[in-house]
Amino acid sequence: MKLFAEAGLRGTAILGSCLLALAGCSLPAPDGTEAALIARAKDMPPLAPGQGRAAKDMVRNGLLLHPDVREAASSVAASADQVRVRRGALFPALGMTVGGGAGSAGDGDPALRMNVSQLLMDFGKTKRAVTSADMDLQIDYITFQKAVDDAAVELLEAYDAVRMNTEALAVYKKQLAAMTELQKLVSERVEIGATTAPDLLETQKRVQNAAFLVQDAELALADAREQLERRSGQSAGGAVPEFRGGCALRGETDKMRIARLKMAKAEIDLEQAQKARVPKITVSPLARLGTGDTSTGLGLNLGVSSDLLEGGALTARASVARNARDAAEAALDSADRDASLSSRKALRDITAGARRQEMLKRQIALLAETRNLYRSQYFDLGKRSVSDLLDNEEEFYTRQAELVELSSKMAVNRLHCAVYARTLRGSMDLAGQTLYNLPLEADNL
Repeated sequence: MKLFAEAGLRGTAILGSCLLALAGCSLPAPDGTEAALIARAKDMPPLAPGQGRAAKDMVRNGLLLHPDVREAASSVAASADQVRVRRGALFPALGMTVGGGAGSAGDGDPALRMNVSQLLMDFGKTKRAVTSADMDLQIDYITFQKAVDDAAVELLEAYDAVRMNTEALAVYKKQLAAMTELQKLVSERVEIGATTAPDLLETQKRVQNAAFLVQDAELALADAREQLERRSGQSAGGAVPEFRGGCALRGETDKMRIARLKMAKAEIDLEQAQKARVPKITVSPLARLGTGDTSTGLGLNLGVSSDLLEGGALTARASVARNARDAAEAALDSADRDASLSSRKALRDITAGARRQEMLKRQIALLAETRNLYRSQYFDLGKRSVSDLLDNEEEFYTRQAELVELSSKMAVNRLHCAVYARTLRGSMDLAGQTLYNLPLEADNL
């Protein structure tokens, strides 16, 4: 400290220059995709927790708890920081060292050195790196949006699964009660000699089968409630709202947008690899504050650097980028094809499901009539076998359980259609809000 104090005002001047240089080295306001995200989220309220147990409230709470959404949001923040890192190469860099030495080969008396470096030209290399990083940010933001949609679908599926298993359990309990009643009636007929013991044994076997179905349904319901509670904090499920927006694709799917961005990024990376040998030019002002009799020194260095040979790495890097571009192009074609096929399949499944619902309802009504007829023929007339009676009874309730399961499948298909049509967030009152400071919007930035 004593040595540097002897430098007096020279040290103060150098320190002031350092502080000014540091101020000049700070990055300006966010730019590109990051600036667009900040501007869009500025006037949007944050997503608030739901206060009820309805589907919309459950989805809100589930999104706030969902780890995949939180992970995707963290990736967006990391990508934004990476853009800043890449942009930092466009602005002045400040370096400061203090050192000294002894002997003929040493650095001599202690000295303070300040070095400011500014990139003058690298023929677009740094700007391409910034653009590539910005595309990564866009990809991560779209991935975040996709994670929100996927999480909402997952939550609503879990919500509806509780409803489906509750209704299925009710059907199987009715079946068990009906079979138990039949067992009692058959037992009474055996006692009076109107039928034989094998009929009672067959009926008892069917009662046991119905009891197993009830037990399985109870376990499935308990599991569905646990899954929903783990995801959303509540165990009460319900019916999923019907989405009436159709299955038509609205613009590109998130997968297609990601594939298109990856292809554009691959083109930039290929250009970057092909121009790896292009030189870069930097200018570096220098200042040196010594001790003793050494005066302050000022200077200016101009540097030109280029990667000429890296043991074949430059050629290999270009080959990697070229293969990545070809893979991205194939992924884009695949995403386009898959989106079209998936949306059409979902629409077909909904249409076929609606027809099957009507068929099941008609069959259930027919089985109800047959049920009454078979009971009369067996108990009153003795003209119907107990197997026919029990088979019809089981089918009557099996079809009801199928109807419950089919309604759940159709609800899931409508959820996926809402994603294709980009109506899911609007229907769940999620649009126009932010989650982890990121806007929940379906359109492009």
